Amino acid sequence: MFDLLPVLPGAFRLYRAAQSWDRPRLEAYQDDMLRRLVRHAGRKVPYYRELFARIGLDPESFRGRADMPRLPLLDKDTVRTRAKDLIAEDAARYGVVWESTSGSTGTPLHVIVDRGARGHKLAALIQCYRWAGYRLGMKTFSLQSYYLKDGPCQVVPLSRVLRYDSVQFKPETAAEAARALRRYRPRFVMGFPFDLLMFARWAAQAGLPLPAPVGIVTYGETLSDHKRHALQEAWGAPVFNYYSQHECASMIAECPGHSLHTIDSFAYHELVDASGAVMEGGGRGELVGTGLYNYAMPLIRYRSRDDVVVDPGPASRCSCGRPYGVVREILGKQCDYLETPDGRLLGAVMSHSIDRGRGVVTSQCVQDAVDHLYVNLVVDASFTGESQQALERDLRKRLGGEMRVDFRLVTELEKRPGGKTPFILSKIGREYR
Repeated sequence: MFDLLPVLPGAFRLYRAAQSWDRPRLEAYQDDMLRRLVRHAGRKVPYYRELFARIGLDPESFRGRADMPRLPLLDKDTVRTRAKDLIAEDAARYGVVWESTSGSTGTPLHVIVDRGARGHKLAALIQCYRWAGYRLGMKTFSLQSYYLKDGPCQVVPLSRVLRYDSVQFKPETAAEAARALRRYRPRFVMGFPFDLLMFARWAAQAGLPLPAPVGIVTYGETLSDHKRHALQEAWGAPVFNYYSQHECASMIAECPGHSLHTIDSFAYHELVDASGAVMEGGGRGELVGTGLYNYAMPLIRYRSRDDVVVDPGPASRCSCGRPYGVVREILGKQCDYLETPDGRLLGAVMSHSIDRGRGVVTSQCVQDAVDHLYVNLVVDASFTGESQQALERDLRKRLGGEMRVDFRLVTELEKRPGGKTPFILSKIGREYR
């Protein structure tokens, strides 16, 4: 965190000021940042040097947004298989950290994110959280996977955050966390929608109503209208949706007027159809993003594998006056939840158990009994017995020792009757709504 201090002051000023820009000024800024990024990629990144030569693109004459469709889309499989070639030759100068993610797809990715991208993401995130009522130093409750060793809850004095470890998420620990929350009285709440909803319900069942915060930010899984209304009723506070990626390629957040905005001073966003063509008129399509600040590993026109709905024309404007694009709905991915023998519920956090899966192309967790789970794996030639052992160790951190786990090497994953392929598939008949 301290290495971000040189970046943060300027980044905070940018995101505060960019809200009041008009659209032409924002687009001029995007053009400038895209030109810089593409020129850097052409000079320093082996993958892009090869790509630009193959398609006949001169990065020194790249114009910005107008030339983006000339570049092919970048998918997760290419990032997975060509990761070394996507790293800039001078990456070390930018202050890098490795990030691992499976998102909601079950496909492990390892990327590096530099100091500039991390600083800009933090500054943009805080600005987005301000839309939901957050202020720096405000007492906050966070429900995420923290792997706490001394109980399910912990207060971090410096950041004033009460952490509740979702790895220990079950009715008994929820009652303990609810008592801690009632003592701490946070003014802001954040976490996965399902976890926050179940926590509030379990607290109510234990006779421990929760104090209402000024706002709630949810992320990590699709926020349906049903979950939004249920959360607002359970917590007595407005709910704001937030979307981003470890790869720092896109960001969407909900403004005080409850419109979803692409944060276009953080990334350049596009909407594409199934063929990869840009959808200028809006509609439902796949979100494609280009982070403007990760010079250590530029991801240009990066496919999110998440669908969004964008309204065309006048419907794309927001009364809040911000120049950012408007998204009507983030569709994302829907998964089931695992129930462990000791009563814990595990949802989207399970994707991180596959993060270090060397040789795993894609994966899926299927529960067919309360004490049994099998993991479907589509793998490549680099997958070994050690890869499987590493996966099982990471799974055990979340599942505990009572769940039986089998691994199955398959050529394709299981689908729901409607044709969708969830990362978590429950066959034990439990439904949590």
